[in-house]
Amino acid sequence: MYLSLGQAAKETGKSKSVISNALKSGRLSGRHNDKGEWEIDPAELFRVFSPQNGQEPRSERNSTPQNTLLELLQEQLHEAKERERQAHEREQQAREREARLLAMLEAEQAVRRDLETKLLPAPRPAPTGKVRVWALAIVLLVALAGLVVTLVGVHLELAKNPTILGDGGYSR
Repeated sequence: MYLSLGQAAKETGKSKSVISNALKSGRLSGRHNDKGEWEIDPAELFRVFSPQNGQEPRSERNSTPQNTLLELLQEQLHEAKERERQAHEREQQAREREARLLAMLEAEQAVRRDLETKLLPAPRPAPTGKVRVWALAIVLLVALAGLVVTLVGVHLELAKNPTILGDGGYSR
């Protein structure tokens, strides 16, 4: 006959969580039934925990409240050490994962820089020379157009009034 988690807790006077933690840590062995519930052999239960209500096995008949307290404290110490070990293990795994991710990031950045260097043309300076040439060409064209307009205006004026030049002027 096997005991359930609740029955084991009643038999030992411990809480279900204490029994469950002992099962999970491997300190107490048990198995899951078809429903997924714990089944604990009474002999195995009493190997780890002392029974309640004077139903002590022969090996523990001389148990005293001090022994029970000592067992409880040892159990709590064991559980605390196990939690500390697990926390340390998780912290170490996190550090290793962080180092791997950082190495991957640095490698990827190096590959990206290398590809950029290979694939992208060298940056060209701004075409300031071409802009200046065009600006000068436009200024010259405007000046030339102004000169042409002025000369045409003078030529037309001379054509209308040839006496503007005086004696040395040209006449028709």
